[in-house]
Amino acid sequence: MSKLCKVMINGEPIFANRGDLLLDAALMNGIELPHDCRAGYCGTCQVRVVAGRCLTTPTENADTVCACQTRVISDLRVVVEKVPEQTEASGNIVDLIDVAPDVWEICVESSQPVKYRPGQYLSVRFRGFPARHYSPTVPLDWPSNPDLMRFHVREIPKGRVSAALGRKIRKGHRVRLKGPFGAAYFRPKHRGRLVLLSSGTGFAPIWAIAEAAIKEKPDREVVLIAGAREVQSLYMIPALCRLALFPHVTIIPTAQQRQSISPAVRQGQPTEYLPPLSASDVIYAAGAPGVVRMTAQIAAAAGTPCFTDPFLPAAQDGSRKTLVSQAAKWFVAPA
Repeated sequence: MSKLCKVMINGEPIFANRGDLLLDAALMNGIELPHDCRAGYCGTCQVRVVAGRCLTTPTENADTVCACQTRVISDLRVVVEKVPEQTEASGNIVDLIDVAPDVWEICVESSQPVKYRPGQYLSVRFRGFPARHYSPTVPLDWPSNPDLMRFHVREIPKGRVSAALGRKIRKGHRVRLKGPFGAAYFRPKHRGRLVLLSSGTGFAPIWAIAEAAIKEKPDREVVLIAGAREVQSLYMIPALCRLALFPHVTIIPTAQQRQSISPAVRQGQPTEYLPPLSASDVIYAAGAPGVVRMTAQIAAAAGTPCFTDPFLPAAQDGSRKTLVSQAAKWFVAPA
């Protein structure tokens, strides 16, 4: 049996040794597959295998694999979605807004446009500090400057970067941007219902997706569930009020802690308020890993396409692989 396998990536043929990682095989043959973490966590290198067999670890969607976690064991035919090329740009902070007791909105003016799809994230490095991954989003309310890049950052006690915001990191601070990364981006032209779920600052990519979806189709059916630990951290209320103006949008804000400020805010985890799902829906989820993981499990049980972006404190980056490591399984493309 030959040790060489023929791999077709978007119709372009390459050859890989049996057992090679799909990502490594592509890169060694001059095909620049987007990638970031190489641990199967970020989803940036997700591809769809349409023919052949490989050894891989599961993703949220049965027909996709992470190229960095997939070993070639036969001839393959692979489809890669087109996304903006990864670029780098410099910029500076023009505004820091404390939108909640524990959340900052960082407004950055970039020297050149950084293209991304709504839901993707960038590597953001403030001068003198380590890089962090933040999702660019759109203004929570108008009027606002549409040309600024905006990021929502939760302040973590003793965090090397977030705890410096408003103190050592202020207006005028230099920033380096790189990206985009991530596979939980908005897929247009979907005719069914859109279910969007966020916890904490996971609202940033979800809000970018919501606005893109409504711009594409103002009368589409959308369910948006926005969760926070306490009602004071529901910084996204202005955005939810804007979205609620559209005819087929359902808004469900949630808080884990009991509160008496508003009966509109439900108590509990956002996953508790997911509507009954079907295969005609599509769901996007971002935020706390536990909430995102539960959402993906509920979606899988219903056969619903699901795109997720679990947030993890940078201090735990070394644990990323353990969060996603599952028993390897054979992937056989449908006949």
